[in-house]
Amino acid sequence: MDWHKLKIAYLHGRPGPHWTSRVFASSINAEFHFIDEVARWHDINLPAGKRYWRWLQNALYFPYERFDVIFLDGPHIWPPIGKLLRSIKTPLIPHMNNQTLYFLYANYYHPITKRGYIYALSHYNALITSGKMQQNLARAVLGSKCPPTFRTINGVPDEKLDSIPVTNWHAEPVVLLIAHGPGGWRTYYKGLDLWIEVIQRAAQQVKGLEGWIIGQWDETEKERLLTAFPGAPVRFLGAMDDIYSVLPQASLYLHLARGEAWGVAILEAMAGGIPAIVSEWTGAAEAVEQVWPEGVVPLSVEKATEAVVRYFSLTETEKRALSEKSATLIREKYRLSQAIAGFQSAFAEALKVVGLL
Repeated sequence: MDWHKLKIAYLHGRPGPHWTSRVFASSINAEFHFIDEVARWHDINLPAGKRYWRWLQNALYFPYERFDVIFLDGPHIWPPIGKLLRSIKTPLIPHMNNQTLYFLYANYYHPITKRGYIYALSHYNALITSGKMQQNLARAVLGSKCPPTFRTINGVPDEKLDSIPVTNWHAEPVVLLIAHGPGGWRTYYKGLDLWIEVIQRAAQQVKGLEGWIIGQWDETEKERLLTAFPGAPVRFLGAMDDIYSVLPQASLYLHLARGEAWGVAILEAMAGGIPAIVSEWTGAAEAVEQVWPEGVVPLSVEKATEAVVRYFSLTETEKRALSEKSATLIREKYRLSQAIAGFQSAFAEALKVVGLL
């Protein structure tokens, strides 16, 4: 399709969208705009009343009419409100690629915030969901009010796949997680509390087991977590520009997220030959289950610990087979070029539903 035929606005937060979202929006020739372009609020700590007033300013004065369709990086409450208040016909299509749907499902938000999101989501014209989990969550949360949904995948940049070293399984029991804080709701979202407790328990059954975390976390948050789970053999490695120097030293990737839409880091680890265990509320579970169905677990410390111990009890031959299967799967099905093509196809289907194709 010639995306130049349509005028597409892409609304995103500050300082900018996630790199994968940027790639997808660029692939449809979208014009980038900050979500708070009219009155800034997204990266400023404002009193609630002032923040809501700025939402309303954006709702009332954003130039909807300039565009054929508005694509959004995640759901936002003010665009559907503005569309209603101004009787605008421009279709709104968000990319559901963050924690919002799971947080709604788990009643994490304040009831007023939850009602706002439910209203907004039910008044979008279509939803693009990052994976099957997000699609299922949208339907569960919104029920009969759910707009048409179209599913995409995520992928590892093709050029990166050529440089990721394939370990074909590392003998030492090192469990890896790549996740960034600094703390607070991101600890909950990334499941870091569950992760450290699983490492603490599994280490009692797997000799020499260690957990390594790549990512930036507040010192107070690290201290709080390690105090809560004394003796857990966990090392915080900090942020790294080159994770590929660490991947060959890991033997298992563990991610017990609460609503992670689809972390590319999981795919990168699998591409490096590191099998993964993830919670069922991790978007990449649909890739993990193709390698090892037992690697998708409920959001349970007990079940996750059992899966980790079970993995390390496999024979060397079995582990190497999972390693090779992981690396092969990502290279065959989860390249970024494939994800872009899938996204463009899903967006085109959404455009048909709203009458633009």
